[in-house]
Amino acid sequence: MAYPDFVCMGFQKCGTTSLYDILAQHPQVALCRDVKEPMYYRVPFLSVIGLGSVYYRKRYFGHVGRGDRRKKGEINAGLTFGGCAEKLAKDFPRDTKMIFMLRNPVDRSYSAYKYFLARGFLPAEAVAYDAVHGHARGFDHYAHSVLDDPGQRGKIMSSRMKYLVFSQSNYAACISDYLKEFDIRNMKFVVFEDFIRDQHRVCREIYEFIGVEDAEGIQYNLRSNEGRERATSGLRAREFCIIKGINYFLYDLIAMPHWAPKLYERYAAFYGKIRSKCLAEDSDRSGVLPSTRTYLMGYFEKDLNHLEKLTGVRW
Repeated sequence: MAYPDFVCMGFQKCGTTSLYDILAQHPQVALCRDVKEPMYYRVPFLSVIGLGSVYYRKRYFGHVGRGDRRKKGEINAGLTFGGCAEKLAKDFPRDTKMIFMLRNPVDRSYSAYKYFLARGFLPAEAVAYDAVHGHARGFDHYAHSVLDDPGQRGKIMSSRMKYLVFSQSNYAACISDYLKEFDIRNMKFVVFEDFIRDQHRVCREIYEFIGVEDAEGIQYNLRSNEGRERATSGLRAREFCIIKGINYFLYDLIAMPHWAPKLYERYAAFYGKIRSKCLAEDSDRSGVLPSTRTYLMGYFEKDLNHLEKLTGVRW
């Protein structure tokens, strides 16, 4: 069992789920078994409890037998967190193909804000403010509460998990971690705005990059995981965050559906009830305020200039 031939490691809210749904249809591609985003390299304690790299290959690519010529791939928007590049470098071949999906950083941050708001990742004060004032003003309030505070602003990239709304929009800083370990000639940078404009054209470029042919019968024009959900309350958001974490452990890490399907069915039913209780449809379709966009583009300016030097991508 070998490591994947290619990995798409983000960024979050940049179309990785849509790309997953497209590649899952391709007859020459084999994605991770059962899971879009394996937690193995994202969770530090796994090595402590004895789950080694053999486990990773067996758990996620054990369904790909010897002689199977399909290209093995992992789509994982969480691999741009601090330390993941170094972890992959210890195990993955240096010629592993890497795909980075990038989006206008303000729009990515706003989409991430709404997504994490519903899942209990943001401070209770931010959740409460948003509930009263709506997403546009709530996002503006949250952005200023973090970026106007020198202490918090200075910790965004060192505490990436805490500040996911902004840390994963600092693309150059995250990509630089991978450039220390891997060759840029094996990296492809996909712009989200191009991807949603013409998915088939962009996917043909991705097919060529990972070494597969264009295929008939694949459904394009997908807009997966748009995150149009809101928490029914701040407390429910926290509750869902905990239950979802348990589900990651049971379904992803220990593959419970494979060795205890009946038991997992019972948990899945419970998980579904909690989800429906904690999340509801989000009717707020407000966009980013112009003043917020200007403010955030000022914050991201330095990283965007660095990104252009590294990759040629610019906004």
